[in-house]
Amino acid sequence: DRVYEAVVDCDRRVVMDRSNPLNDFDEINFPDRFRMYKATAADIISLLETRLSSDSFRGMPIPPSLQVLITLRFLACGTFHRETGDLCGVSEPTVCKIVHKVCKAICELKDDYIKFPDAAGQANYKVEFFEYGNFPGVIGCIDGSHIPIKCPSTADSEEYRNCKNWFSINVQSVCTPTMQFSNIVARWKGATHDSRIFQNSCLYAQFKGGQHSGIILGDSGYAQTNFLFTPYLHAVTPEQQRYNQAHIRTRGTVERMFGVWKSRFQCLRNTLRFEPRRCCIVIIATAVLHNYLKQHGCPDPQMEHRDEPDLPMVEPDNDRYGLACRDAFALRHFSQ
Repeated sequence: DRVYEAVVDCDRRVVMDRSNPLNDFDEINFPDRFRMYKATAADIISLLETRLSSDSFRGMPIPPSLQVLITLRFLACGTFHRETGDLCGVSEPTVCKIVHKVCKAICELKDDYIKFPDAAGQANYKVEFFEYGNFPGVIGCIDGSHIPIKCPSTADSEEYRNCKNWFSINVQSVCTPTMQFSNIVARWKGATHDSRIFQNSCLYAQFKGGQHSGIILGDSGYAQTNFLFTPYLHAVTPEQQRYNQAHIRTRGTVERMFGVWKSRFQCLRNTLRFEPRRCCIVIIATAVLHNYLKQHGCPDPQMEHRDEPDLPMVEPDNDRYGLACRDAFALRHFSQ
C-alpha cells in the first residue's frame, strides 16, 4: 500500500507541475512573459501542432501545445533552460530537445513568411520607402547583425570571434518598409565581413542577373554597385549631402527592425548556448515568428535599448562603375 501511495503521489506531483501558461497567466502577465497575446500564441500552436509529435517526461506526455509554449517562453525571455522548464514542470534536457524540435518546425514555414517581393510588391515598396525617407527606387534595406553565441568547441572557434571580440553569428537581413524580413542569411561566422556575406548570397546573384527592378540600401561596409547604394563617406556637393540625408533616414528602417526583433526575442541579446548550427536554426525561427506577428497585427514591443550599429571592419573595394552609378543617381534625383 505504501508503494502504491508513493506512486500515486509521484503521478499527482508530475501532473500538478505540468502547468499550462495559457491557463496560468492572464492577459496582462502572459504578454509580459511571452511578448505576444494569448490569442496569438494559440494561433501559433494551431499552426505548428500538426508538425509536432508528443514528447514524454517522467512517463507523462508533453503535448505539442505545451512544447510550443515552452519554446516561445525561451525565445521571448532568453532564460536558461532550467528556468524555462520550471515554468512548465519539465527537465532542462527536455527543454533543450523541445526548443530545437519546435524551432526546426518553425523554420519549415520560412518560405511562407519571409519572401522577397515580386514585381508588384517591388513597385509598392518603392512608393512606401520613398514616402518614408524620400529615397527613390528602394525595394529593401540590408544590414548585418551579430547574434552572440558561446565559444564553439571546434578548431575553427576563433573564426566566430567578431570585431568586438565576442563570438557570434553574423546575420544578413533585408527589411521591408514595414520592418519585416524579406531575406535572411544566418550561417556565417562572426569574423565574416558583411560585404562578403552578400556577395556569396543568392540575392546578390539575382540582382547581378537582373531579376529585380529596384535598388537596396546598405551602409559603408558594403561595396557600392549599380543595385546596392551606400552613403558618401565625404559628401561635398549639395546633392551628395541630400542623398546622404535621405539614405540615412531610409536605411534606418533595417536598424529599427533589428531593435524590434531583439526586443521581442530576448534570446538574441543573450548568449545562445547551442552549437552554431542549432543557433542558426533558432535565429531563423525568430525571424519567421517576427514576420508572422507583424503580419497578424501584433503590436511591437517597447524597445528596451538600442544596439550600437556595427562599424565596417574594412573599407570595401568600390569599383569605378559602382561609384559612377551613385554619382549619376545623386545628380539625377537630389540636384534640387
